Amino acid sequence: MIVVDGRTDREKLVELLQVSEQTHLEFKSELDLTTKRDELNFVKDAVSMINRPPGGYILVGVEDDGTLALPTGTMADRARFDGARLGDTIRKYIEGEVHVISQVHEVDGHEVVLIYLPHHRDGLPVPMSKLGQFQEQNGKQVVVFREGDVLVREGAKNTPLRHAHWNDLLGLRDQRLREEARAHVDSLIADLATAMRANGGGPAPVPLSVEMADDAFGEAVVSQLESGSDIRLRQFLGQATALVSNPDERRTALDKITILTAHAMYFECDAIAEKSIDSLFDAYAKLGQGEAVARLDIITRAYVLGSLAIRLRQWAIVHDLALRPYPTNGDVYIYSSWIRHGQVDASRADLFPKDKGGMMISAARVLMSEQPATRPDVPDSAVPDPGDLAHDDALFNSLCQFDVLYCLIVAAEGQHHGSGYPAASAMNQDRSDPAFEVVASDPDARAAMFPTSDERKIAEAMTQVFTSAERESFGFGGHWWSLPQVAQRFVSNHLGEGT
Repeated sequence: MIVVDGRTDREKLVELLQVSEQTHLEFKSELDLTTKRDELNFVKDAVSMINRPPGGYILVGVEDDGTLALPTGTMADRARFDGARLGDTIRKYIEGEVHVISQVHEVDGHEVVLIYLPHHRDGLPVPMSKLGQFQEQNGKQVVVFREGDVLVREGAKNTPLRHAHWNDLLGLRDQRLREEARAHVDSLIADLATAMRANGGGPAPVPLSVEMADDAFGEAVVSQLESGSDIRLRQFLGQATALVSNPDERRTALDKITILTAHAMYFECDAIAEKSIDSLFDAYAKLGQGEAVARLDIITRAYVLGSLAIRLRQWAIVHDLALRPYPTNGDVYIYSSWIRHGQVDASRADLFPKDKGGMMISAARVLMSEQPATRPDVPDSAVPDPGDLAHDDALFNSLCQFDVLYCLIVAAEGQHHGSGYPAASAMNQDRSDPAFEVVASDPDARAAMFPTSDERKIAEAMTQVFTSAERESFGFGGHWWSLPQVAQRFVSNHLGEGT
C-alpha cells in the first residue's frame, strides 16, 4: 500500500523507494521520450495509472527491484520531464484532461524523476483516442494500444478494463455523487446551527448523523458543545463506534468520531474529548483478526488527533493517545501502545514494509488536507499545495512531532512490550526537533506527558528514541544528525556529559 497524496518532494520519493511496484506505483529504469517506443509505453502506463483511482506515481531511474539506475548527469535534458510537457504528450492520445506533476531529484549520487498522475476529476476512465504504434529497426510495426482501448492498472501491470474493475473505478464517483446530493440539505443544516448559536439558542434541533457532510456535522457538533449538554454527543459516539465494525460504514463513522473529537479538543471540552478518544480505542479493541486495514484506519486518525494536540499544546491528550495498552484481555504479549500494535499489524498484512518510512504520517496528512473539519485550527489557506511539501507545513510537522512524542512516552512510561518505532526518521529532522525541545524546556508539558517518570527516566527515553531515529534515518538518506541543543543539555544534566 502506498499513500497517493499528490506530493512530489524528496521526502515523498524516499518514502516510495521503500516499497515495491504495485497498482499505484511504477518503476522505470530509463525513459527516452525522444523515441516513439518509449513515448507510447509511457503514455500507456500513465493512462492506466490515471484510470485507476486515486491515481499514482511513476518513478523514472529506478529498477524493478527498487535500486537506483541513473547516475547523476545521465539525463541529457531534464526539461523533457516537466509536468506540463508530459501532460501534453499524454493528451495527444486521449480524450480528456490530465494534470501531471513532476520533479527531478538527486538521491545517493543518482537522479530520479518523480511523476504524479492524479485520477480524473470526473471519476470516469478515459479511452485511447488514437492508434499508438511504432516501427522497430527491422521494419516490424508494434501496436502498443488501439483507439477505444480502456486500460487500467492492476498490480504491477496494465490490463484492459474488465467488469471486475467497475466497482473500484466508480466507488469514489458514487461517493461524490451522494455527497453532492446531500450538499444543499447539509448547507441548510449548517446555516441553521450557525444562526441558532448567533442568536443564543439552545441545543440545535439537528440530529447528528454519520451521513452528514463533514462541514455540516462540524457545525452541528459546535452547537451541541455550546449548549452545555453532551448527551447527544455521547449518544452519537456510541452509535458511530458500533458502525466501525461494518466495512461499508467504517471510514465514514471514524471520520465523524475524529471530527467530533477534534472540535471538543479545540473548544477545550475535555470530558467529551476524552470520551471520544475512548470511543476510538473501543472500536479498535473490538476488531478481530485479519482486520489490519481497519486498525490502520483508526491509528491514522489517532495521528490526526495527536497532531492537533501538538498544535494546541494539549500535552495530557498526547499522553492519553500514546499510552493505551493493547490487547486489553490480559494476553501474555501486551503492547504498551495500541499505535505500535496497529503499525505491526499493518506491516504483517503487507500494507507497508516493516519499520520502513512514515506512511501513517503521510496518510494522516492526506486525511487532514482533504477534510478541513478534522483540523479546526488550520484554515484551507494555510494548507500548502501538496506538490512540494514546505518546510513549515504545520500539519506535516505536527504529525512528525506527535510520532516522536508517542515514542518517548512509550519508552519512558510503557509498562508492557513493543517500544515505539520513530516513523518520522524518514523525514528531515528539523520537522521533529520541536518535540524534543518541548520535553527538555517546558516543565508543565513534561509533567503532563510523563506523569510517572522522573527527569532521568525521560532523559534516558530521549537518548533511546533519538538513537533509534538517527539509525533508521540512514535508510532514508541520513537527514538526522544530533539532538537539538536544549535537548542535549537536558540529557547531559540528567545522565552526565558522557552520554
